[in-house]
Amino acid sequence: MQLFHPGLKELLLINRYLSNHKMGFVTIERPIPEWFKKFTQAIPSYSVGLQLRREYRHFSMGLQALSLKDVDSIYVMEIYNQHILTLLPMLVSTGKKVFLCIHGNQISAQENKIKYLGFVYLKKFIEFNPRFKVILLELDDDYVSDKFKFTQSSKIVIPHPIMSEFAPKLQPGARLKQDEKIKIGIAGIIREDKPINKILEKLRYYVSQHFQQLELVIGTPINQKSKSLVNCADITFIDTTKDENYLQALQQLDILVTDFNQERYYYRASGVISDAGSCGCYIIAPNYPVIKHQITWPVSIGASYSSLDDLDTLIAEAIIHIREKGQDNHWVWREKRNAEYISKLLFPNL
Repeated sequence: MQLFHPGLKELLLINRYLSNHKMGFVTIERPIPEWFKKFTQAIPSYSVGLQLRREYRHFSMGLQALSLKDVDSIYVMEIYNQHILTLLPMLVSTGKKVFLCIHGNQISAQENKIKYLGFVYLKKFIEFNPRFKVILLELDDDYVSDKFKFTQSSKIVIPHPIMSEFAPKLQPGARLKQDEKIKIGIAGIIREDKPINKILEKLRYYVSQHFQQLELVIGTPINQKSKSLVNCADITFIDTTKDENYLQALQQLDILVTDFNQERYYYRASGVISDAGSCGCYIIAPNYPVIKHQITWPVSIGASYSSLDDLDTLIAEAIIHIREKGQDNHWVWREKRNAEYISKLLFPNL
């Protein structure tokens, strides 16, 4: 099954830990007929074509759900507020218990009227259909305004799952050699409009002052690398054009320093954070509520900042943490984020 967020693949393993119950899964990554794709791509407005493709995919998700005859419940990986008009009745028609995973739907409802109306429809639909539950990642939605909250009886909170096929490079109790440099850096596309650029200059300066113990590493698609980073002898580049290369880059990093657009991620879990934690990175990230919870629960695998002026102090603390604790905390962190643990949250009575 192809997923919009590959880091959610762990959820597909939940059935291993359920007895007398089978869960089915539907994803927004549904195939689009070639004729329909060409038709929508020929529309002069890219946005209109995109919305039509998304509408088709939501309808296709409903058909996929209706085809799941031998399951007891259905987990919907992702939905967009503005495309659920027909999807939700189709899900009701299955007669199954339905879990709807929420990825920023409460934030997007604040963007425009159509998304807001879709969200209102979603809330009311769930209130009148007790077999539906929304799944919130990491935290309850107490931190959003009342009109964007779900009722207590309609929601379940689970941690963002790990990528179990990847693991920290250091086993519990293992430590880096004293003369081994700690690899610190960033991963992702480096562009002028990306917030990550704000921290790159600070990282380069810090590493230049501590070059005996640190190596600066950047994982980015090489063909999209900023011109300002050409011929930079102080940086080790890893080409992350392919997904597997991106994860390999994270496995090499000891410390990942990152930033996120506040409007999009203040109330939203990060797949990058989950990927990095799964690979054993100590993570330094902005102190948005959900992201902060990702890197501190059930144990700390990183630290958060409210200002870029905090970076020097947090990096120094990260170095001490890695030297003294290795990746021990990451192994504990994983125990509360795997399919077995999440299955108990979704089905406490099974």
